[in-house]
Amino acid sequence: MGIRIRTVVVLLALLVLHGLKLPPASGVLSAATPHGKPGAGIGSLSVLPSLGGNSEAVAVNAAGTTIVGSSYDHHGLQHAVKWTLKQGAWTLTDLPWPPGVASVTARGVNNHGDVAGNTNTIPSVNSRAILWPITGNVSVLGCSTDVGPTSVYGISANGQTVVGNASGGAALWQPGKCLVSLPTLIPSQYSSAGAVNGDGTIIGGSVSTDPTAGVPVRWTLVAGLWQVEQLDALTGTVWSGAANAAGDLAGYVYVSCALADGCQRAAIWYAAGGSQVLGTLGGDTSSATGINATGEVVGISTPTRASQSETGFFWSESTGMVPLAFTGKWAAAWALSDVRPDGTRLVVGTDARVRAVVWVIANP
Repeated sequence: MGIRIRTVVVLLALLVLHGLKLPPASGVLSAATPHGKPGAGIGSLSVLPSLGGNSEAVAVNAAGTTIVGSSYDHHGLQHAVKWTLKQGAWTLTDLPWPPGVASVTARGVNNHGDVAGNTNTIPSVNSRAILWPITGNVSVLGCSTDVGPTSVYGISANGQTVVGNASGGAALWQPGKCLVSLPTLIPSQYSSAGAVNGDGTIIGGSVSTDPTAGVPVRWTLVAGLWQVEQLDALTGTVWSGAANAAGDLAGYVYVSCALADGCQRAAIWYAAGGSQVLGTLGGDTSSATGINATGEVVGISTPTRASQSETGFFWSESTGMVPLAFTGKWAAAWALSDVRPDGTRLVVGTDARVRAVVWVIANP
């Protein structure tokens, strides 16, 4: 189906696996470093500190004060990390590991500063959802009977509802409770929950309709029961972490185009009803990876020039889709904050050198 934006994530994972052999570092590190002269696009771009190897920033809280993701150390081990804004500088904290795991991944952060992620184990059937409370330490979510490959993709902004996938099915976790499996449109379908709204009552994701494709769905908590709703007739998905407090969801769908299998396009599904398919930066494909309270969206798109790979974009009703500043061949945007008191918002992601980066965008 043309260029699949999700392949960027796979490529990043492969690059990160090999790690940059840089000087070691640990604990809390110094402020972000300026990224150099930016390319054409909006936002001032900085590189976040790492543990010595490749890194990726994948989520930011609504206030724009805490970022989470992963960083490899100089031994090639993957760590879950968070960056915290203190006195105008970003400091890096290496999050603790539960005992007996190969590595850990952080995927979401809420407004309280709690961080959600999952263990990476060998074999993967033993991986579990985990929570790092702002009070410290780490706790394994779910019950001892909740076994199977597990991936976490988001956490509710105002609470501790964690969403993801467990043993091929969409699932949610809450502290002190066993996992809850979310319903599918047809029994035995593969499904995955990727994004959750502020109070944990709306979840977005996808459900497979055949072995190679799926459709975007929304789960809504009604009278204590989860109900599933297909959002679009088109093939697509709600992106991991791409939900705002109200429950607007973002991701992508495939539309008809000159390519035989269709073209991927960024899409928004509104909690109040209706949807919107966005354009591209001039190329064939785009995908929305984050949405904030004012409906602004970030993501990745192919540009007009064939010499460039997918790059990050910012979209709003007033600006349309505009590229984010970058150097090198590309940069990927994964999430954005709400508008902060000073009129700026943060966008987080990764650049072509597989470094965690952050953009500060003034009112566009």
